[in-house]
Amino acid sequence: MVISMINLTLYKKEMKQNMLIFLIFVSLTILYGVIVSALFDPVAEGLGWMQIMQETYPEMLDFIGFNVAQFNDYQYFVSGYLYGMLFILFGLIYINILSNRLIYRYLDRGSIVLLLATPNSRTKIIITQIKVLGTYIFALTMSMFLITGGFGAIFNPAYVDFGKLFYLNISFCIMLTFICSVMVLCHCLFEGKLAQGLGIGLPIIFFFMRLVSNLGDNYEIASYFTPFSLFNPMLCINYDALSFVYNGILIALSIVLFGFTLFGFNKRDLSI
Repeated sequence: MVISMINLTLYKKEMKQNMLIFLIFVSLTILYGVIVSALFDPVAEGLGWMQIMQETYPEMLDFIGFNVAQFNDYQYFVSGYLYGMLFILFGLIYINILSNRLIYRYLDRGSIVLLLATPNSRTKIIITQIKVLGTYIFALTMSMFLITGGFGAIFNPAYVDFGKLFYLNISFCIMLTFICSVMVLCHCLFEGKLAQGLGIGLPIIFFFMRLVSNLGDNYEIASYFTPFSLFNPMLCINYDALSFVYNGILIALSIVLFGFTLFGFNKRDLSI
């Protein structure tokens, strides 16, 4: 059923053409994953400089999302240093590049008409492109899981909980999928610089609001204006029930936005 909703030839072509970008981001993930995994030391004495940094510049580290609650817990350590800001930023850049290549560029250059000239409906074409995006988002987050889990097991095997890391990355995948739905909606409904500006502008605003909300209770209101607040690494690695609720909300919102995308794309005037 799912296969019949996509164009396999186009899907394979797009997967192949965007493989190099995927490998570049996986390489960056390996680089930072190895560094952070190697820095972890369950012996408290070996982490003195990190604790000093966190005690000396707490506001700065909170703002950029580098906040480790427990230095002798690998899951807390990884989620604090990688999933608070760095991997989110990687995901934003990666999804924007892919969405531009898979959707915006076709619409902006008018080459979408060539795809629609084939015996395929608009719905089938756009679902295929979204499927490529989804496949690569899932592949990237699973790569993050394997990298953080694998190198953690190499350096400190007794401290790695693969179940918690897997759920953390599944939750991260769900959040990135929602951001993807925002970008795809903007690229499909609007034209030119407006489409490109909104596509990356809205997620950046969401990201900045997330950083502001990290500054403390006085700025907590900012958390209500960003979907990134629905991804909380600390809740995920503790299997907190609230994290399941947040994931459900993100999934529901993603489905709604993708639905609006299909409806708007089918109604859009593509006579170029």
